[in-house]
Amino acid sequence: MLKLEWQHWQNLQNLSAMSYVYGFCGEKVGTTHGYFSSQHNQNIRMYICTNCGRPTFFDGFEDKQTPGPQLGRDIDKLPEDISSIYNEIRSSIQEGNNTAATLTARKLIMHLAVDKVGAAKGENFVTYIEHLKKSGFVPPKSKSWLEKIREDGNEKNHELKLSKAQDSIAHLKFIELLLSFMYEHSDDENDTTTP
Repeated sequence: MLKLEWQHWQNLQNLSAMSYVYGFCGEKVGTTHGYFSSQHNQNIRMYICTNCGRPTFFDGFEDKQTPGPQLGRDIDKLPEDISSIYNEIRSSIQEGNNTAATLTARKLIMHLAVDKVGAAKGENFVTYIEHLKKSGFVPPKSKSWLEKIREDGNEKNHELKLSKAQDSIAHLKFIELLLSFMYEHSDDENDTTTP
């Protein structure tokens, strides 16, 4: 990503100090550089990141940060398609699209059961979960998370209900753990990379 110099923004103001995770670069840094507007007694601010030089907007009406922080971490050794879907979940949460994140997490679980564990394509989701539980990739005390993703995914897939941020973030944390076990810390004999 091309770094923009924050000093080149025009008519910057000094605002009250703000520290948060920036949506563009993922760094947690503090800044006082930005723009301020007060409309209808709401505090509307745009801070400029001192690390990447890009703006982050804080809407006082909705108390929302745009872009939001990128949650989850980059995971080594992921195949391109798995990485793409994982990052789609992360981006959906970042943009506040929590139902999309929940449904995509469910889709990724199905794919992992087929791709990494050997389940047959076209089986039902409960069967995919059982394959994953028996695979050794899912830590024993976190198997209930597979059921939680199944239940939440069923509800969002078959009913008109929206996911909450805390649910999609919890799903992401479990997916991150699962992918780390499957790809970064796996003793897969086909893996030719060295630890």
